[in-house]
Amino acid sequence: MKKFSLFLLFLLPLLPTDSLSAQPIRPPKREMRGVWVASVANIDFPLKPTTDTAQLKKEWLTMLDGFAQHGLNAVYVQIRPAADALYATPLAPWSAYLSGKQGQALQGGWDPLPFLIETAHARNMEFHAWLNPYRASNEPDTTRFSPQHVFHTHRDWILYYGKKYYLNPALPKVWQHLCGVVKDIVARYNVDAIHMDDYFYPYKVAGEVFPDSTDFLRYGQGFAHIDDWRRHNVDTLIQMLRDTIKQTKPHVEFGISPFSVWRNQSKDPEGSPTRAGQTNYDDLYADIRKWLKEGWIDYVVPQLYFPIGFDLVDYEKTLNWWHDNAYGKKLYIGMAAYRIGSDRSPDWQQPDQMPRQLRINHAYPKVDGVVYFSAKQLLKNPLGFGDSLRTSFYRDPALWPLRSGAAANPLPAPVLKKARRSGQGIHLNWEWPRNPAGLSHVVVYRFPKGMEADTETPGAIHRILPAAEILENGFLDQSGLSGQKYRYRLSALNRDYVESPPSNILNSKRFP
Repeated sequence: MKKFSLFLLFLLPLLPTDSLSAQPIRPPKREMRGVWVASVANIDFPLKPTTDTAQLKKEWLTMLDGFAQHGLNAVYVQIRPAADALYATPLAPWSAYLSGKQGQALQGGWDPLPFLIETAHARNMEFHAWLNPYRASNEPDTTRFSPQHVFHTHRDWILYYGKKYYLNPALPKVWQHLCGVVKDIVARYNVDAIHMDDYFYPYKVAGEVFPDSTDFLRYGQGFAHIDDWRRHNVDTLIQMLRDTIKQTKPHVEFGISPFSVWRNQSKDPEGSPTRAGQTNYDDLYADIRKWLKEGWIDYVVPQLYFPIGFDLVDYEKTLNWWHDNAYGKKLYIGMAAYRIGSDRSPDWQQPDQMPRQLRINHAYPKVDGVVYFSAKQLLKNPLGFGDSLRTSFYRDPALWPLRSGAAANPLPAPVLKKARRSGQGIHLNWEWPRNPAGLSHVVVYRFPKGMEADTETPGAIHRILPAAEILENGFLDQSGLSGQKYRYRLSALNRDYVESPPSNILNSKRFP
């Protein structure tokens, strides 16, 4: 993720609290609650390179448990930071951020990715595999590259710019290679999505020209301007990646997390009322709006890393633009947990800045959730924001947004048979009208006696049970209030998160 200190958009006076701050929190039933886990420069995971598999497992599980306590339901994990990999593949060397030396495997040749995915799924978290497509290296020192690195295997694919190496976005062979990388991941691993952030053509470096003029002469026939040709190159890759993913596993989604501004309104009347120094369209050659309009991606996560009322890129005005330009695709908001309490701007020193932003999100019906950057900073509970998530915003579980293209083919409703009291809690037992092929999760709804048992009531979801953990058609509720009577209902989710009709209502005895 890009930290936007480069734009020097700081040091603004604190604005008055907006009226949305006073509104009650009514979390939606379906909501993306994600977090980016960055491996580049060991930002989040692993915190330092090691070949010790036990240490890596411990660190990962500790982080996952922290996410679960915060009420999160998805992880966006950077498995390919710079033409390297945090998984076993012949298409890239092992990442130095993982093992300490590029190309060096972990103890016993262990591939961590299945473990990362399975343990996330066991905690009801989607796993989005985050890749940086063009970045070949974060440093200029080629002596640290493995012999398997693309710099050595395909030197003719590499460009040098801003003291970094990049795969050349103009080359059809590069497009094919990146499609092969994505196909390899989707085919071999149980990922929920392929995810890319804002790094397409690199952010412009003052005084340097991106070295592709020769390629423009060779490949740019029919384009009057090199910028249009560059956008065409990225458009072509996005379409190819989309086709690759859907042909391999149609349910796997494809999402992009762009910089916050598509275009400034000063350059295009269709743009946002912003004054960003660089934009997706004009500088990174990523026409995100077109990708949404054409249906080439399933979701978008604009990085709205700015405070409410900021004059160059105002949080709510920019969110409103994305809300009106998502073209029916899922819209998640990228939020700057890393700036809370640590940024020099007075706005980010205020504990209510991020809660106010979340309330604004909830006021826009087409906002389907959020993703936070970064994991380490979020878990530090900056200015008590983690407490706000645990006790308020995310105190109750939420279902995931429906997968793109989900058909209305719900499973049959479960049938609750018995609620048995023991010293441990309330045991629920159920059965199905028929074998529920395609079962993904069982949703347990719980209502205090006297409350209407409406499964659309905010906060009514008590637990979401992965199908793999459902044993003997039962569930033990151990977290009720002593002496309280509850009413229970169930539903079933298929792989696309389509929910079945609710079950019958079952009354319990008093909680022990």
